[in-house]
Amino acid sequence: MAAIPLLQVHDLAVRYPNGQLALHHVTFEIKSPSFMAIIGPNGSGKSTLIKTSLGLIKPTRGSIQVMGYDSQKKSGKIRKLVRYVPQRDSITLSVPMKVKDIVLMGRLLKKFPPRFATSKDIAAAKDALQQVDMEELWERPFPELSGGQRQRVLVARALASEGSILVLDEPLAGTDVESQNLIVNALDGYHKENDVSIIMVTHDLNPIHTLVEDVLLLKNTVIGLGEPCSIMDPELIKKVYGPSARIVEHSGHRYCMTHDSGIDRHD
Repeated sequence: MAAIPLLQVHDLAVRYPNGQLALHHVTFEIKSPSFMAIIGPNGSGKSTLIKTSLGLIKPTRGSIQVMGYDSQKKSGKIRKLVRYVPQRDSITLSVPMKVKDIVLMGRLLKKFPPRFATSKDIAAAKDALQQVDMEELWERPFPELSGGQRQRVLVARALASEGSILVLDEPLAGTDVESQNLIVNALDGYHKENDVSIIMVTHDLNPIHTLVEDVLLLKNTVIGLGEPCSIMDPELIKKVYGPSARIVEHSGHRYCMTHDSGIDRHD
């Protein structure tokens, strides 16, 4: 019996609020489980694709199924499966929450009220923080952390939560090298040790190049889909990022150099 695909997208079209097409004629399928990357330049519809898959945006045409569930008809089911780290998190830095409160939130929000942290919740939260080397900051106020440290805590919140799919939108953007390495290693280890799929939106494939199994190259429609080195094709990359993009080969792998900022202006 064939496994249910992680993502099944058919003839998808989505418009931005201003009426401009964000995505058009998007059709692809990804097996499950997978460590998948969605790459493409600014404004290519990467975040829009993720939000549509979670039922947060209604498509103009076509459909997305996540583990067999339709994104519009079964969005509640999908959100129970998914642990989501958005590009711009909704946590306000003016609220004096501690690191432990942020990470525990990932577990408590999936419970029915009244929501109380059990010893199992606390153990899972501490274990997740340990994976990104942040367990010593358990009592530290979240707003006092650096940008890279805050991102590590948000990834830990997703790791501590429950669900068979981790969705991360630009988790490495604006982070220092140490935080980037810790996040990448934590995700790699978690994917290998658990029956969990990871979908990461990223402007830069290079840090996760050797870890991902499927890469979707997007520029408002599907430009390429395959394993990393096949997508790092000079002609494909120049088609998406322009003539200044360069492919560098190192230790048997291809890496891409672009001038992309990593902030998706339209999404």
